[in-house]
Amino acid sequence: MEVDVLIVGAGPAGSTTARFCAGRDTDVLMIDRRAEIGYPVQCGEFLPVAKEMHDIFPRSMDLEELFTVDGSVVAGDVTAIDMISPSGKVYRCPFEGLTLDRRSFDKSLVKLAVERGARLETQTSLLSIKDGVAKTTMGEIKAKVIVGADGPRSRTAREAGMRGVSESYPAVTCQADGSFESVVKMYFGSVAPGGYAWIIPKRKGANVGIGFNNRALKQRPSELFQRFVDNLEIEYHDMTMGLVPTSGPVPHTVSGNVLLVGDAAGMVMATNGGGIPTAMIAGRFAGQTIREHLASGSSLDRYEQLWRNAMFKPLKTALRTKWMSDMVFRHDRAVDLTMRLLGRKGLDRTIRCKRVFHVL
Repeated sequence: MEVDVLIVGAGPAGSTTARFCAGRDTDVLMIDRRAEIGYPVQCGEFLPVAKEMHDIFPRSMDLEELFTVDGSVVAGDVTAIDMISPSGKVYRCPFEGLTLDRRSFDKSLVKLAVERGARLETQTSLLSIKDGVAKTTMGEIKAKVIVGADGPRSRTAREAGMRGVSESYPAVTCQADGSFESVVKMYFGSVAPGGYAWIIPKRKGANVGIGFNNRALKQRPSELFQRFVDNLEIEYHDMTMGLVPTSGPVPHTVSGNVLLVGDAAGMVMATNGGGIPTAMIAGRFAGQTIREHLASGSSLDRYEQLWRNAMFKPLKTALRTKWMSDMVFRHDRAVDLTMRLLGRKGLDRTIRCKRVFHVL
C-alpha cells in the first residue's frame, strides 16, 4: 500500500495532524492499535478554554479553532483549581476549563479528520520502519511522510532512530460516582509522591486519579491509589493506568520524513500534566507543514520551528519548576512550607507555566 501520509496513533495529536493535512488529493491514513478510539480513558480529561491557553501560550494563534468543542463531548465545566497542601490548606486559583468525555471527544476529532478525507484503521500497530516503508500488522505501507503520535513509548521514534521521551510518571485514574464541586482539586505531598492526586469534576461524577514519581514510591501504585480513594469515600469504576511524559520536549521532532507530535514528542505541561492542548496545537502545525511540503517541497523542519516558537519557552519553564519541586518536595513539611511561601499567586503561575523562582 502507498499513501502520502501515515499517522501512527489517532488520539488528539494524530487526529488533529490528519485534519490539517488531509484533503486536496492528499491520501492520509491514520492507524491505531486500539479497537475503539478514545477507550480506555487514560488521562484526567481536562481541557482549558481558549483564553486560558492564550495566556499560557501567547504566541499561539487562532486557538478558538482548536478548543471550541461540541457540547456533546463536554462532561462538565470548571471555574477554578484548588491546590491542596499536605496539611489541608487550600489555594484557589481561578482557571476556566471543560471536563471532557474523552471517549466521545477523541472520536469527534477523528470525525473531523475523516470529513477532510483522512482514513482510519483500528487494531493496527506499527512494527518497524525501513527506507520509508512502515511494516504494520495490516501489511507494508510506503509513505512520503510518517507521523509518530503514538504516545510516550513511541515506536515510531525508536524506529526512526530519534531520541524519545526519557522519563514518564505512571498515572492511575478512574471514574467516580457522586456530586462534586465545579473545581479541579490537586493534592500534593505523600498522597502522590513526586506528583499529585486529582479530582476533576463532571456533571455526573468525576475523573479521579494520581500521578507519581516511581523513584519516590515506597509502596505499590495500586495501594497508593486505593488509599487516596478510600480517604475520599467514593464509589468508582473503570480504573486504568497510563504514562505521563515528564522529561520535557524531545531534542528533535523531525528526522528525514518522520515527525513526532504530542506525548511522543514529550509535549506535556510538566506543572499541571496537561497534554491534550499541546498535542492539538502541535498537530495543527504538523498538518499544515506536511500539506505545504507535499504541495511545494518545502522543508518539514518548518514544523520544528513553528511549535518551538509557540510552545517551547512555557514548556521549558514548567519543566524547570518541576525539577525544582522534585528537589524541595521531599517531605510533607517541606511541601507545606514551599506552598505557603509561593502563596496563591505563585501557585497560580506554576499552573500557567510561568516563572516562579523569583517568588521563592
